[in-house]
Formats: sequence, C-alpha cells, structure tokens
Amino acid sequence: MPWKTMHRFFSAADRVIDKSASALIIAGGALVTLSVVLQVLLRYVFKVPLFGLEEFSRLIAVWVYFLGAIFGTKWDAHVQGDVAGRIFTTNRSRAVIKTIAWAISLLVCILFLYHSAKYCIWLHGTGERTTGLWWPRIYSVGSMLFGAFFMTLYSTANLIKYSRAAGGRLDPTPGGAT
Repeated sequence: MPWKTMHRFFSAADRVIDKSASALIIAGGALVTLSVVLQVLLRYVFKVPLFGLEEFSRLIAVWVYFLGAIFGTKWDAHVQGDVAGRIFTTNRSRAVIKTIAWAISLLVCILFLYHSAKYCIWLHGTGERTTGLWWPRIYSVGSMLFGAFFMTLYSTANLIKYSRAAGGRLDPTPGGAT
C-alpha cells in the first residue's frame, strides 16, 4: 500500500475518532452532570433515592476519563513539568528531549495495554458483575483497554513525530498537529 494512501486512511480514521470521542465526551459529561443533579434532588429534596444511579454515573464517568486521556495523549497536553525546555533552547534539542519522553510514555502505555488486556480477559472469563445493577464489570473495565489501545497508538505517533524532528526532518509543532 503506498504511503499516501495509508496516510489518507489514517488521517480519515483520526478525524472520525476525533469527532466521535468529542461527541462522547460532551454527551458523557452531560449525562454524569444530569445524573448527579437528579440523584441529589431525589435523595435530599424528595427523599426518594433512585437505586443504581450512582453506578450508572460512575460507568459513564470512567469512560469519559479515558476518552480524555486519549485526547491528552493525542494532543501532547498532559500535565507536564518541562524544566528541560528552559535548559535546551533550540527546537532540535527540545525535540530530542520530547523523543525520550515519548519513548518512556510509549513503554508505559504498552505495559498499561498489556495489563489492561490481561485483566479484561480474566474479568470476562469470570463473568463478574457489579453489585448494584448486576451489569458485567467488563463494561467499565473495558474503558481501560480501549483507552490504553488508543493512548499507545497516539504515543507511537508522537514518538515518530518528535524523533523525525530530532533528526532534523520535521519542524515539531505543538500538540497533535503534524
């Protein structure tokens, strides 16, 4: 498959992921907010709590957290303490530091992917369910595997981007832009 075709395919897939995840984060954030407000009203104003609403909001929240982690990885927007940026002033030297940081991040993402996959497989085999609504626990734990997979992909993309910049073949741009 030619490079341009692959690039177009991955760019299109990235746009779909971007739009879908953005919509899911917005919808999930709204659902969590509404469910918490509803639970507070029902429990403390009307004195009639709704069973399972906490479990529902927790399920949605964990998915929103991992979708946010995917975006943080994609856009290189995680919380960072960048002292090296003050010491190294050229774009190339900063790209070398970023390459090292992304290599470490990729290693951590691979370990996270491995352990979350192993845990999901084990959990699926046990058929474990939540205590309140008896939903399969894989619904919430699957968010770890999903997040780890895409964080690994975007960590790889960032490592490639910054290693190319460190080699002098590309001017590094901040975030997910190339």
